[in-house]
Amino acid sequence: MPDEVEFSRLFKLRHLPASGGHGFTIEATPGECRAVARRLELVALKALSFEGRIDKAPREGVLIVRGTAQADATQRCVVTLEPVPANLEVPVERYFIVDGEETETEVIVSPDDEEPEPLAGDLLDLGEIAVEELALALDPYPHAANAPAVLRSYNDAADSAARSAFAALAALRDRSKRR
Repeated sequence: MPDEVEFSRLFKLRHLPASGGHGFTIEATPGECRAVARRLELVALKALSFEGRIDKAPREGVLIVRGTAQADATQRCVVTLEPVPANLEVPVERYFIVDGEETETEVIVSPDDEEPEPLAGDLLDLGEIAVEELALALDPYPHAANAPAVLRSYNDAADSAARSAFAALAALRDRSKRR
């Protein structure tokens, strides 16, 4: 986690009820959206919110954060560099173990189960969770609507240039044979 978090909403774990869990809704301010956009190298981030619930898991010391992160982002097309809108609704399910508590009992781990992340201290940063989930959900290679046509034109030009280069080499070869 970076030293300075762009979108931070800390939840004090001591406020988590003994049973029942705790619901939450958080929203980034315009300034926080701009800072997150810089961090994730987005053209813009108009909105970022995270709604969900923190519950204690059946396993001692484990917390589960479930919810939905929503974002209205704009990425840059990797082909044309044009802005590409991305409206995301990201399901979130994260597991945390308080103070890195390890039990000495045998635990059966399934490859499908997510291993809990250790939490140091009494704070859970819901804003950082939202940003991390947004980063994972963004398209790593966004394409504008006209990207396929632009790629075809680049490929056609490259093929033509390759043919021209080989034609020039063939002409040189033919000239050298005539001598």
